Amino acid sequence: MGSWLAWASSDRMGKIWSMEGAGPREVVAVSGHTAPVDRVRFHPSDPNLLLTTAQDRTVRLWDLRGGSQHLLGRWDLQSPAQYGSCPASVEWHGSHHIVVAERNDCIHVYDTRKARGGSRTAYKSFDLKPNLVEGCQVSPNGEYLVATTTLRGEGMGELRIWPLESETVDDAYVYPGHTGPIYQFCFSPDGTLLATGGSDAIVGLWDTKHMVCTQTITRRTKFVRSVSFSHDSQLLANSTEEDGIDIAGRSGEWLGTLYLQPNKRGGAEEICFHPKKAHMLACARDTDAHSGSLPTSPVTVVKWNMVQS
Repeated sequence: MGSWLAWASSDRMGKIWSMEGAGPREVVAVSGHTAPVDRVRFHPSDPNLLLTTAQDRTVRLWDLRGGSQHLLGRWDLQSPAQYGSCPASVEWHGSHHIVVAERNDCIHVYDTRKARGGSRTAYKSFDLKPNLVEGCQVSPNGEYLVATTTLRGEGMGELRIWPLESETVDDAYVYPGHTGPIYQFCFSPDGTLLATGGSDAIVGLWDTKHMVCTQTITRRTKFVRSVSFSHDSQLLANSTEEDGIDIAGRSGEWLGTLYLQPNKRGGAEEICFHPKKAHMLACARDTDAHSGSLPTSPVTVVKWNMVQS
């Protein structure tokens, strides 16, 4: 785990690079989508399995063993075309399930083992209308679905939580969290914290045992694009289109700012800590907000040491 880096590419491919040896090198270019790739997600325990989503309205599962690609499953979006070409989010749940949140505010859970036999039918589906869905994940204990929603016509961003095995969302627990939509959220690897990033430029830190927001990070002025915990759950990074990546401790205290380019310009669309080491992987934005030009590199890998004062 952690030896490969994957990123989505506008040339309709998912690029896989090895991070071991003398330097980064491309090992696999996953091809098959007919439009730009939007997201890539490695399996939580098997690095040979990769999910991709693209603007061709499909989610695909690939086997990368042997440095080649083999399509294991494909799921077409169920929403009408007017709801967009990509899902709002796609995430793994355990070893065999994926959760796809579509932009028509429906969430589908698929068993990837059935896809290998040709079945593309969701074994669970939930319609969250009239709420707008920004994303959905499964809770760390595997028992609940957690979605970020906004009621149509109102700006309050909410966390909506309900049992995975239920048939409806009628009895969902609802936790108001931000004054605008919650665009990104993630659980700490130890399952004790939840970080939410909103359009209000605030990062919320939640105690998952009591589902109470205990701390907020207010050092940004533009909406939060990505949040990520380190492998030991001790660090939290967040990014906006502003310069640099904000690094905080478990309680939200500022520990430093990481810059992706020598001129200290630019933020990141998505950030992710290395699953075992003190690396953070940051995907640079498509353009530099200050100059309108392409970034120096589509992906920047940063390694740093924490200095104790």
